[in-house]
Amino acid sequence: MTTNLKIAKAASILVAASILGHALSLAKEMLIANYFGVSESMDSFYAAMTVPNLLNNVFLSLFAILFIPVIARYRTKDLAETNRIISTVSNLILIVLAALVALIFLFAGPIIRLSSPGLAPETAAKAAAMLRIIGAAVLFTGAVNILSSVYNAFERFLWPAVSGIFVTLSTIFFMLLFTEQLGVFALAWGLLAGTILQFVFLAPFARSYGARYSGVLDLEHPEIRKSFGLMFLFLVIPVLSGFNTVVNRFMASWLPAGSITALAYADKLIQVPLMIFSATIASSIYPFLSAQAAENRLEEMKDTVSLSIRMSGFIFIPLTVTMMILAKPAIQLLFQRGAFDAAATELTSRVFVFYCLLLFSNYAAVILMRILFAFQDLKSIIKVVAATLFANIAMNLAFMKLMSPPAGGIALAAALGSLLSAVLFFIVLKKRISNLHGVAIVRSLLRITAFSAVSGLAVFLAHAALAPAPGGTPLGQGAALAASALAGLLCFTAISAFFRLEELSKVANLALNRFRPGRQKPA
Repeated sequence: MTTNLKIAKAASILVAASILGHALSLAKEMLIANYFGVSESMDSFYAAMTVPNLLNNVFLSLFAILFIPVIARYRTKDLAETNRIISTVSNLILIVLAALVALIFLFAGPIIRLSSPGLAPETAAKAAAMLRIIGAAVLFTGAVNILSSVYNAFERFLWPAVSGIFVTLSTIFFMLLFTEQLGVFALAWGLLAGTILQFVFLAPFARSYGARYSGVLDLEHPEIRKSFGLMFLFLVIPVLSGFNTVVNRFMASWLPAGSITALAYADKLIQVPLMIFSATIASSIYPFLSAQAAENRLEEMKDTVSLSIRMSGFIFIPLTVTMMILAKPAIQLLFQRGAFDAAATELTSRVFVFYCLLLFSNYAAVILMRILFAFQDLKSIIKVVAATLFANIAMNLAFMKLMSPPAGGIALAAALGSLLSAVLFFIVLKKRISNLHGVAIVRSLLRITAFSAVSGLAVFLAHAALAPAPGGTPLGQGAALAASALAGLLCFTAISAFFRLEELSKVANLALNRFRPGRQKPA
């Protein structure tokens, strides 16, 4: 089986599992909106999530990006050494996380005051109390993500992809049964219980893949020592990347009550296509890119990069246009009930429109950065990430003053920052690998954008014709949204077929190869 077919197979597994997980996650968000709306209570919950999310991104990105290439090299040569490396690094990360969890518990109040200084005192106190609960989940999330990274390095993708369902189901369970007694704290306890269940589910599969955990701390191992030499640079990158979210929450804490929550709801919605397509495909492609880099198969890597970017444009650009046009009616259908009123719909949909702009550039930036990681070009990555962070801060300050609502300015700054990082990463990579098929990529993206604009007009006209009158039933609203999106999809597909868009033919060939009876089984 070729590398691109392996990537397609891994990605298809992850996408299918991710669709199921995010369908449940969307149901969870609808329940949250119904119970808590856009409120100061939800502002406190998302403020409490800021630092734990940063810690997870830092340490788990460190493990995934630093050691997946090492594991990929060793696992076919010396499984005992592979397990020794995995155990040593896992133990170190878990020790550090345990120490950080203790610090979070002791200093939750000051942490909230530093990360979200604009919160009202009562909201800040509630956030600090929830931070202590959510902080305990950091240790289990760390163990889960280490296991997931190891499984991905062994080219086993299914169980890590479906395991997140436990967190979603646990949160739903706690909301339905304990909201009356616990209020918004039900979300924090549901998160903690879900991460414990997720770890308990994943741990047994390690042995079936040949992984063996031990309490070893072999700090003298050559690969460990080599990696420690790079660790500071590797830590700087996720810290700088994570600070974009911290900066956004910091600035949003000074905005009117509910702004943090509106940004979070919009971000949760945009994460659905990002996690289904962007994160899953990036996770499946990274082990193969690492192998290509390690074996210096540059021509194969060029083809993989070009195809990945063009196919992501084929998916994300028309999806972006459709989501922007249908943003308000979709949010109204999903969330506008209970505590989530019309004003919350208006605020969240306007923020969501700007977040939609980062769909394609986010995927492109992730793929390009991971290629540079595979080459261990850390200094270039740090320069790009730092430049993006400072640009994001400057754009936040400008757009918050110029735009209404100000939270929309934060979302637009995030989208433009993502585009900037993708462009800078491509420029850096082009200096390392000549002839990255840049002309072909740009030509393809321009054609896709033009076709998407036409299909967007079809979406707009279809929804204008089909949308039910105000107060229509949810079934009618959902049918109008689905029919409008389908009209856009059919229009985009027809135009792509008429103009013989290469990416459409690749999708068709992949589907035919996958479902053709009697197709050759992979070795």
